[in-house]
Amino acid sequence: MDAIVISPLQVDAISPALQTAIAAGIPVVTIDRRVEGVDGILAHVGADNVRGGEIQAETVMAAYPDGATILHLQGQPASGPGIDRNRGVHNVLDGVSDKYPIIFEQTANFRRDEGLSVTEAALAGMATPPDVIIAANDDMALGALEAVIGLGLQDQIAIYGFDALPEALASIRDGGLAGSIEQSPGGQSRTAMRVAVLNARGCAYDANPLVLLEPVMITIDNLDAAERIGELGDMGGAADLYADAIASCPNDQALTIMASLPDLAFPFFVHMQQQIAAEAEAIGNITLIQLDGENDATKQTADVESAIVQGVDAIVISPLQVDAISPALQTAIAAGIPVVTIDRRVEGVDGILAHVGADNVRGGEIQAETVMAAYPDGATILHLQGQPASGPGIDRNRGVHNVLDAVSDKYPIVFEQTANFRRDEGLSVTEAALAGMATPPDVIIAANDDMALGALEAVIGLGLQDQIAIYGFDALPEALASIRDGGLAGSIEQSPGGQSRTAMRVAVLNARGCAYDANPLVLLEPVMITADNLDAAERIGEVQ
Repeated sequence: MDAIVISPLQVDAISPALQTAIAAGIPVVTIDRRVEGVDGILAHVGADNVRGGEIQAETVMAAYPDGATILHLQGQPASGPGIDRNRGVHNVLDGVSDKYPIIFEQTANFRRDEGLSVTEAALAGMATPPDVIIAANDDMALGALEAVIGLGLQDQIAIYGFDALPEALASIRDGGLAGSIEQSPGGQSRTAMRVAVLNARGCAYDANPLVLLEPVMITIDNLDAAERIGELGDMGGAADLYADAIASCPNDQALTIMASLPDLAFPFFVHMQQQIAAEAEAIGNITLIQLDGENDATKQTADVESAIVQGVDAIVISPLQVDAISPALQTAIAAGIPVVTIDRRVEGVDGILAHVGADNVRGGEIQAETVMAAYPDGATILHLQGQPASGPGIDRNRGVHNVLDAVSDKYPIVFEQTANFRRDEGLSVTEAALAGMATPPDVIIAANDDMALGALEAVIGLGLQDQIAIYGFDALPEALASIRDGGLAGSIEQSPGGQSRTAMRVAVLNARGCAYDANPLVLLEPVMITADNLDAAERIGEVQ
């Protein structure tokens, strides 16, 4: 490599490898998390995490001039940000501990589930709740907020996070979190890349081994100044997003748009195709080229390359395999063709106009959280993962593990294997798994409905339908009918119609040069559909 830009997970663990890289003549720029004890690091670019912790404490003092009791959720102990943010809080509060005592302090390892569980345990042991919770990142703060809301204390406890993530900004906007430290991750990232390139290319620049961006506390008073405020727009859904902009656009220029979906053998993608076609017809004057990836990454890539040759006006695509399709999408963008990804997000391609999708990681988390709520005393879990190289497969798996890894003693995954999003494999994998178990699992979590329905066939075949609850993902009409009839226990709704229509509107507005509130990331919040809220499902009208 000509350079390395790295944010270390654990500074002590990574140090020998970085020292070896430097000895080999490779310049190293650290970002966000600083490494001490390694000679020759070219530069560190980050926020001043110590100063961020100090600002958290100073904000509490300004908001509570007469004093306050504080619960402190620390970050991952061995990480640079965890160490520095903790130091910053103590730099300020240790000298005024009589007036601003930290009455509880414990790590929650930067995790939302631990932020929830640690806060619940702490509050359960207190006669009087604290005035403030300071958390070393937003995930812990949002977990703490869940605990506080669960106890009805949201009007008594102010919670301050750190990172100013879009979800935290939305919470601030909606009266949840009181504030969060903004540390300009985009500014850090761009600066680190510039330093690495300037050095590697031998260009003249004002070298500085330490570049620290000053943190800022974001509250309701300065929310509009947050770097990532543009990502808020539509988290939580908006099926009618951009409909007004389409209606008011004076330009009805004829357009040719290519839409590609991974595999029309799946009802989920058929529904998306139908919604894309319906939206194109509603907008008008659009020639729509609809293509089927046929579960073949090579074919989908060839389809994109053909669209480039044809000179289409825009591409709307749900990639089958994100790595395989990336070069073709980069070529399309270089050719001036706007690209909107849908459902499956592509990383590492510069210039994608927008991604419209559900938050698949959050969907997986909701699956796991639903299991925990349904089985408060614990449960054994069989996990059917999706297609390994696909964005949804990766993200939904991550979401399940985000929640369950920390509580594996109580909610162990006793079997886990891909069934490639296919019903036949969902059936065969589940049959094989159950055949090898002395005791069946309590729950099956499947990364899509086709696998869940295949698993249900296997479970019924063994007469275990009253013992095993099965949760799917996609809320297909057949899955909704199964929920209605007592088959599946639930399925994650991710509004494929809302995604499809929104993606088409973005592509058309851009291609026609119409005014609209551009947003590079539109994530619709998933919802678990069960028998209790079945009527709210987007596709309930298709259930026979």
